[in-house]
Amino acid sequence: METNVLVVDDSSFFRDLIRTDLESNGYKVLLAEDGAQALSVYRSHDIHILITDLEMPVMTGLELCWHVRAEDDQHRTFTILMTGDTETARRIEAFDSGADEFLAKPVDLSMLRARVRAGERISRMHRVMVEMLHTDYLTGVLNRRYFMERLERAYGTAMETGAAMAVAMFDIDHFKTINDTHGHSNGDLALKRFADNSALHVPDGGFLGRLGGEEFCLCLPAADLDGALARVEAIRRSTAELVVETGTGVRFSFTVSVGMCLIQDTTSVADLMSQADEALYFAKRSGRNRTVLRGAEGVTVKALFYVM
Repeated sequence: METNVLVVDDSSFFRDLIRTDLESNGYKVLLAEDGAQALSVYRSHDIHILITDLEMPVMTGLELCWHVRAEDDQHRTFTILMTGDTETARRIEAFDSGADEFLAKPVDLSMLRARVRAGERISRMHRVMVEMLHTDYLTGVLNRRYFMERLERAYGTAMETGAAMAVAMFDIDHFKTINDTHGHSNGDLALKRFADNSALHVPDGGFLGRLGGEEFCLCLPAADLDGALARVEAIRRSTAELVVETGTGVRFSFTVSVGMCLIQDTTSVADLMSQADEALYFAKRSGRNRTVLRGAEGVTVKALFYVM
C-alpha cells in the first residue's frame, strides 16, 4: 500500500527539497504552503505522515497539529514538526498539541527519512489495530459497535442536511437449520459468503455491518429510492444464487429476508432500527426471501418484493 506524506512549509524551496528526496524513496508526497491549506488536503486524502513547519502564516504548525489530532482520534497519522526553535517549553507545547516527533532546521534529509520510516511503521500499526477494533472477525464487515457508531453519525448528518438515507436489515432464512444440517463451521462459511457478496453491492456513502448471529445491516443513500431498493434487491436476489460447498462436497443454498426503513421517517436511531426490524419481521412472517420497506404511516408496507 502506498504511503501518503503531506509536507507543509511556507518555503517552496524546503517543500521541493523534501518532496524530491521522499519521492525518490518511493513515497507519494502532497504539498501545502500553510496550515489552512494543509488541513484541506488532509481532509480530502488519507495521510499517513504529516511533516509540517512550526512557524507559518494563516495557521501555524501547532494549530495544524491540534486540528489533525482532534479529527484523528485513532492516531492514523504520524506527525513530524520541523522548527529552528530549540526552547524546551516550545517543544513541550508542540507535543501537547499532538506532534509525534521533532526535527530541527535545517533538516538533515537522512534523519528525516529515518523518522518517516519510523512514523510509517507506527501509522500502519495503528491502522491495523483500528481495523481489528472495527471489524467483525468472521465476516470482515463492520462489527456491531462500530456500525452503530457510524450510523449515529450518519443519522445526525442526515437530520441536519436533509440528506435521504435508509437502512436495510438482513436476516438469513432458516439459519438454525443450516447449522443443524451442515454444522456450525459451514454456517460460518455461509455468513462469510453472504457478507462478501453483499459488500459488492454497497454504494458509495454506504456501509455494511454484522449486528450479530445471522443478522446484518446496510446503511445507504436513498435520494433515489428506487435505486436504493434496487441495491437491496440485488443483494437479496444474488444471495439466493450463492452455493456453499462443505468439506465433504455437499452443496447448499440459502435465502435472506430484508426489512428496510428510511431515516427521514424516524425520530432517532433507536426508532430507525426498531422500524427496520419491524419490516424484517413482516418479511419473515409473510413467507421469507423478500424485501419490505416500512413507511412513515406505521405498519403499512410501501413496497413489497417477491421472488418471481
